[in-house]
Amino acid sequence: MRILFALVVFLTLSSCLVSKKKLDAQTALSNKYENELKDCSQKKQNLETSLADLASKHDGLRALFEKMKNENESLTEKLAKLIKEQAEQHEQYESLKDRLDELGKSSVSEKEKLRLALLEKEKLLDEREKRINDLESLIAKKDAAVSALKKKISDALVGFNSSELTVTQKDGKVYVSLSDKLLFKTGSFEVDQKGKQAIVKLSEVLNRQPEIGILVEGHTDSKQYINPKGEIKNNWDLSVMRATTVTDIMINEGKVDAKRITPSGHAEFFPVEGNETPEGRAKNRRIEIVLSPDLKEIFDILENTTR
Repeated sequence: MRILFALVVFLTLSSCLVSKKKLDAQTALSNKYENELKDCSQKKQNLETSLADLASKHDGLRALFEKMKNENESLTEKLAKLIKEQAEQHEQYESLKDRLDELGKSSVSEKEKLRLALLEKEKLLDEREKRINDLESLIAKKDAAVSALKKKISDALVGFNSSELTVTQKDGKVYVSLSDKLLFKTGSFEVDQKGKQAIVKLSEVLNRQPEIGILVEGHTDSKQYINPKGEIKNNWDLSVMRATTVTDIMINEGKVDAKRITPSGHAEFFPVEGNETPEGRAKNRRIEIVLSPDLKEIFDILENTTR
């Protein structure tokens, strides 16, 4: 009986031991499956997230594709437009090139004409510059000749004092001023002997200068001329007669060519001093012999230069 009881207990304990092992195995297996299920669930969740991200990227790529497609169509249109514009520009280029070639051909002729015109202008400028240089040289020579003439006249008339005559140079001319005290008695147009000597000495110098022009001017003061005999009406007559008398002496006694001399009377209208004092009136009563160089060469150069 005890043996049976022990056997029953043994079998019961063995059964319990077997059941516990199975339970532990089932529990372990359940835990494994549960972990695998959690892992699968996590993977599923990750896949769903990746899928959603891919879907979003897919939508983005589709939108980008549509945008690029539209841009491509726009670029295609622009390309076609640029190709058309390029063709037009090329056509314009060819047209301009043809015009340039034509202008190039004509410009050669124009350049040649311009070159010849410039050469002609340079020639004219050179000629004008030469004439100007010649003119300056000639004027310098004339001035030197006038200065030399003044010196020769001054040397020839050195025996006469400054109250009787003066020799001055002005405006390219020589002025020999002879006072009426040297030449004439009051109211007369007859020249005294001492005055004739001065006129003849002056004539001798002028005969060695045949290119010099001679102007004999008679001048009076402002007092009205009174001649009881009535031979001379006024200062005009007196100035002209005195100039004419001096001219006659230069021609007849001084042997000056008459073609070189021009007498003229100016009465009281070209005074060198005021007529308010006796001294001023004395200076105004005079014969002025104006000596001018021949300016024909100068005038010829000037005329050619102004052309």
